[in-house]
Amino acid sequence: MPPILYDKTTNGAAAAAQEQKPEPAQPPAKTLRRRSEFAGLLAQSGLRASLYLERKNSINGNVSKSNMSEGAIAAIDDLTLQLKFWGKSSLDEEAFNLLLDDIGYSRERFGLFDDLLEDIGYANPLFDVTSRTISVDNMRQMYVSEPYRIPEQAVFNDGEALMSFVEALFRAADVTDDNVLDYDEVKQMLRKLLGSEPTEEVIDEAFKALDVDGDGQVNFEEFKSFMLKANVNDVSDLSSDFNEAILSPSHSSDLKFVTELEKYCKAHRGVNHHLLQNLATAAFGKKETADLLLRFVSAYSKFNSNFISNINALLEMLDDLYHIEVLSENLEEEMGHYDEETLVEGEKMGIKRESIEGIPHRQLFIELVELLETKLARSYLKFIPDYICEKLTHAVEESMKHGKLGLLAILYFGSELIVPQIYSNILDGLRLSMGLTNEEAKFFILHIDMDKDHADSLREIIVANCRTKAERLVLVKCTRLLLEARVSFYDSVLKYGSEMSEPVFDVHPTGNRCFSDIALRSNVLHMCKDHIKGATVLDVGCGTGHLSRELLNRGATKTVGVDISSDMIEAANSHPGKNRTEYYVVGDAAQLKLELLNTTNQTNLMPGAGFDMGVFDITIASFLFNCMSITEMNQCVGDIHSLLKPGGHFIFIVPHPAFNSGCGI
Repeated sequence: MPPILYDKTTNGAAAAAQEQKPEPAQPPAKTLRRRSEFAGLLAQSGLRASLYLERKNSINGNVSKSNMSEGAIAAIDDLTLQLKFWGKSSLDEEAFNLLLDDIGYSRERFGLFDDLLEDIGYANPLFDVTSRTISVDNMRQMYVSEPYRIPEQAVFNDGEALMSFVEALFRAADVTDDNVLDYDEVKQMLRKLLGSEPTEEVIDEAFKALDVDGDGQVNFEEFKSFMLKANVNDVSDLSSDFNEAILSPSHSSDLKFVTELEKYCKAHRGVNHHLLQNLATAAFGKKETADLLLRFVSAYSKFNSNFISNINALLEMLDDLYHIEVLSENLEEEMGHYDEETLVEGEKMGIKRESIEGIPHRQLFIELVELLETKLARSYLKFIPDYICEKLTHAVEESMKHGKLGLLAILYFGSELIVPQIYSNILDGLRLSMGLTNEEAKFFILHIDMDKDHADSLREIIVANCRTKAERLVLVKCTRLLLEARVSFYDSVLKYGSEMSEPVFDVHPTGNRCFSDIALRSNVLHMCKDHIKGATVLDVGCGTGHLSRELLNRGATKTVGVDISSDMIEAANSHPGKNRTEYYVVGDAAQLKLELLNTTNQTNLMPGAGFDMGVFDITIASFLFNCMSITEMNQCVGDIHSLLKPGGHFIFIVPHPAFNSGCGI
């Protein structure tokens, strides 16, 4: 199968923004909010000093296009046209947010416009920050200041120039020239950066953060690691496809926040997993689907046993009497106490009154599992591996540490909101594969109907408990944790299903790579030839680095290889022909972006906004996806898309399905 070329395209504004890296010098006020005073001083001091030297060239709007990079010129032209379209003479906060919408900016926006105002103030001391408006000339002045001119040096895009600055800062602080910084040297460095005597608290905090191994001194590797990770986004653990702007109450109402988080949940793979879709259609075959459904419900019974206790725990934390009342009504139905209308409707559907009245839902679920065991003449309850529910259990435990908000996330976003959709798939699968009647499938029928009402009741409580950014952040993080845990549960059920004597589905095999990996490398190189000159390349599943080295020989300026095998990476790093801009790190491709963020000190990559806008021109993956599950592949491809620069290319090759089970060409 020939390699596949993926072209990441974007609009002009995003492309222009991409070229404006690294991030501009950030004033201490911004860094104080995101980390600490000394971190900002260390991370920004050198750039800010250079910036002041450039002021004489940028004050009073005396800026020509010859002093600006192509990306900066394009950005200024775009801004001019946008302002004209909006009928504005300058950029205010409203227009600023519209521009962010236009480039698909999804990080935290709170205070971002203030940061831009302060950055322009640093570039031009005559700028009136209190006006809260930015002219086109103001933007030009900033684009010719040193932090924005640095991207014209090609190596800085790869972090090499930043590394030179970091090393120079370290050498200047190392007064004794012994390749380490002691407490007094760190103190002297802070004094120079601050321009005044630092407090003991600031010095202690700085030294503690720098001295990672706690040996009482700071070596260059520790210093470099701290500097390169200083600006990593505080909320990087949030999903890249989640709109973080709604975290701020000043940008979205409580109802808007809840609505957006609901959309996120319903679109998540924790609700739309391929296992659920295949079960619903009995895609594995009736017999095999029935067996897999039994395994599914047997494993699920180990997880859902604490639902009632979670409701009771939440009831004890609520103060609003109305909220207590509506949640208590939900609890009554969970215990099998229904109104007459519900019982009559059930009878119309063939569900006997006496089979549900007064019987807790937990008991109905147990009866369902026993029914399936009887029909299939087998039982899995005593043989369910611990790994299947491990992450679900952990997610619930971690969420409960957040008290009321964590329980709301568990009960609403992690259960009542999404269960009707999930259970509908299971119900369809049971009917298709085993012919269950409504009476036999009553547990799922009741939940699909009632959980919609339960969700509406809980929604009112959620809306009343997301008034602050801190509350919203807890709800989002707990919700994401719970949804990712569901994905893990489904993947684990699939893995458990593959342990049958005759596997009913094909998860990508995890055996040795095919010999065709070697034979078809030339195809990958051929697909790269039109894009390789001057490119920064990411090689995912790099092995011993053969393709990375060949791409450097063909014109790439830098390569970063990632492989899960430490032996492969050791071989790549010890290759006698290794180039100085050739980097290899051990990492899991299923967590690619996180692995690269955690190893910036080894790869000289630039952390911060670059990881949102893209840092690589080309990404290659040779025979990687045949070694990953579908969920892992989805995560990996999402990270690759995020890491590619606008206009970048993703070239990958996978074996033909005929060779999925082994090696060969």
